[in-house]
Order: sequence, then structure tokens, then C-alpha cells
Amino acid sequence: MAAIKEHKRLEVGTLIAPATILITIMFLLPLVYFLRTSFNKNVSGGSMEPAWTFESYAEFFADPYFLSILWNTVYISLAATLLSFVLAFPIAYKLARMTSKWKIVLIAMVVFPLLVGNIVRDIGWIALFSQSGLVNQLITGLGLAESPIQILETPLSVIIAISNVVLPYMVISIQAVIERINPALEEAAVDLGASQWMVIKTILVPLAMPGILAGTLFVFILSMNAYTTPLVIGGTKVQMMAPALYSQITEVSNWPMGSAMAVILIALTLLTSILYLRVIERSSFGNINANTEVKG
Repeated sequence: MAAIKEHKRLEVGTLIAPATILITIMFLLPLVYFLRTSFNKNVSGGSMEPAWTFESYAEFFADPYFLSILWNTVYISLAATLLSFVLAFPIAYKLARMTSKWKIVLIAMVVFPLLVGNIVRDIGWIALFSQSGLVNQLITGLGLAESPIQILETPLSVIIAISNVVLPYMVISIQAVIERINPALEEAAVDLGASQWMVIKTILVPLAMPGILAGTLFVFILSMNAYTTPLVIGGTKVQMMAPALYSQITEVSNWPMGSAMAVILIALTLLTSILYLRVIERSSFGNINANTEVKG
């Protein structure tokens, strides 16, 4: 028996070894490099001196410009997460409860945007939000404004565009959990006089909370690290951390500051993930206890 278990462990180790090595090379090594570089001293002329100083971190947290970029990143990511949740929940519910043969087709349509590059979708949003775009044509045509309004390069346009990118992840995360919720619970609540809103509030949302938390975590992390969409849609007026740190490295040649910004972004993402995972664990444990009590 012990030999069989040892053999299975060896097989599992052999299977995950390539992925572990790849993650180490592609993620951990660059992270270590950025962490080390962030402590170097920036020198005028686009060079740096090896050192162990917190100069870049102190400059980042003392400069209102960098703090505004960090605030924009958190604010836009939270708003995009909330918007994608509001849009995804009814879609996920309909897909989860659908029994039609077209269900697989609709799921494929939800996932299909992931196969399209972000830059292609961003160009589509530019066509919609530009001064001569469809949205402004409708606004001026309906008499809501005398002249085209500024939509591009605003936080709202970036939030909408990022929500479009991350929406499929939210839909799939929530749908997978709702499918495991017994529809009889909803039917019983309706029979007892509960409204549809009460069913959603007291049954669906609490039982689907692990999927909601997992989806919002995933979407928030993707939004925090978004690069192409803020750069194309936000331009220079709405800056987020990923484009800003890239600009520090490639345009300003300030490697220590760019590296410090990368470390701050990763640290904030990891901290959020840890806190979220703790909440998900407690939510899942609570649902298990509730289900056990119902069965009992």
C-alpha cells in the first residue's frame, strides 16, 4: 500500500514538475529581478547604481502623481469588478438554469470574446466612444447634447472597456456555482410567497457566494494588472499602474522606480488575494455547514 502511494506521488510530481519549473522561470525570477532592481539608485542619464535603498519607494508614496495613479488603479478595478458582476449575474443564472440544446452555443458565445485580442476590442470601443462615434451620434441625434461629449480618455470609458474584457471570467465563475444549487430551493421559496428579489437575496446570492467571491477576485486581479485597455482607451489622461510602470522603464529609463511600482502592484495584488481567499474559505465552510444542517 505504501509503495502504491509512493508511486502515485512520484507520478504527480513528474506531472507538475514542468509547470513548476516554467512558473519559476517565467514568474519568480523576473519578480526577484524587479525586487532587487527596485532598491538600486537611479542616476540621471538613464542609468542606475547598485545599492540597497528605499529611495524609489519613498518617492512613490511621497509624490501625489504616483499616488493618484495607484488610486486610479484601485478605483477603476473596483468599479470594473462591480460592473462586471452586475452584468454577469443574470447571464450566469440564465445559463445555469437553461436546459435547451442551445445552452452550449450560448456558453461558447460568452467565452468567444476571450479569443479576440484586447487591442481589437479596444479599437471597437474607440469607434463607439470617439467624437464622431456611434454613441456621440446618438447623443447629438436625440438632442441630449448640442455637440459631441468627451467619452474617450475618461475613467468611465476605461471601466466599461475593462469590464468587457473580464466579463466572461465572471460569468463562468458564477454559473458553475449556481448550477450546483438545487432549483427546488427557489421553487419552495416562491411557493411560500417570496418575491423573485427575495429569492435572489436570501437563497441564490448566499449559496453562490463562493463563486461570486472567486469571480470577483479573478476579475479584480485582471483589472489591476490591465495594460492594453488603459493605455489605448485611457491615453495619458487616465493612467493605471501597469502602463505607468512600463513608461517609467521604457520612456523615462528609471528602472528602480518602474521596478518599485511593479513590486507595489504585485504586493497589493497578493494581499488582496490572501484576504479574499480567507473570505472564500469561510464562505465555503459556512455553506457546507448550512447544507449539512438542511440535510439533517
